[in-house]
Amino acid sequence: MSRRFHDDCAFQADTPCELSPGPSHHIARVLRMEAGDELVLFNGRGGEWSAVIESVHKKAVTIRPLVFHDLDRTPGIDVHLALPLIKGERMDYALQKAAEMGAASVSLMRFERNEVRLGEQRMERKRSHWQGVLSSACEQCGMNRVPALRGPFELADLLAAPVPGPRLVAHARGSTCEPGGLESATSVTLITGPEGGLTDTEVQACRQSDFDAFVLGDRILRAETAPVALMAALFTRANAW
Repeated sequence: MSRRFHDDCAFQADTPCELSPGPSHHIARVLRMEAGDELVLFNGRGGEWSAVIESVHKKAVTIRPLVFHDLDRTPGIDVHLALPLIKGERMDYALQKAAEMGAASVSLMRFERNEVRLGEQRMERKRSHWQGVLSSACEQCGMNRVPALRGPFELADLLAAPVPGPRLVAHARGSTCEPGGLESATSVTLITGPEGGLTDTEVQACRQSDFDAFVLGDRILRAETAPVALMAALFTRANAW
């Protein structure tokens, strides 16, 4: 099976394209691929290309797209995930699994009990890293659309903005519910909380903004586990796989 790579290039059949530094470095320096090697490319706007490497240089790899495949492996419902900032590699895990599950977008959230506090410069570096995590996850799992990464936002900002579809919030003191309208919904907004959970004030604010509780039984899931478990439950109940 050919290796898959994400690059923002507007690919056109039989038109050589120089890949951006990230995939170029991975192809040339990490995988040590050579001219003539086949690969698969996608730019995040749907579908993917069979392609061949034309040349490999120190700083750039040039490829030639051959055939476009109109494949869309995303689920039948767009899940817009509002994800807390989580410590260390567990944040990478949460983002990776959100991409593998097919999240349409990820909004980074600041909650009252967030244990992560980042300054502006560190946040920019982290955002760049997290965007790479999402891209790499899509390369690995076969998704052709990389989730949009947004924020970080305060909860009040998210609640004040128009959000698509049914609105769901996960919290430990919620009761299991069966959200209505999932079978016909085209999108869902799902808020998951931080390591310390949502405060009563935050839960109340979500309820006042028409967010319904959505949990899996009475056990408490970790901040990085809840998103993937709840997304799986949503896709199953919406018959969106």
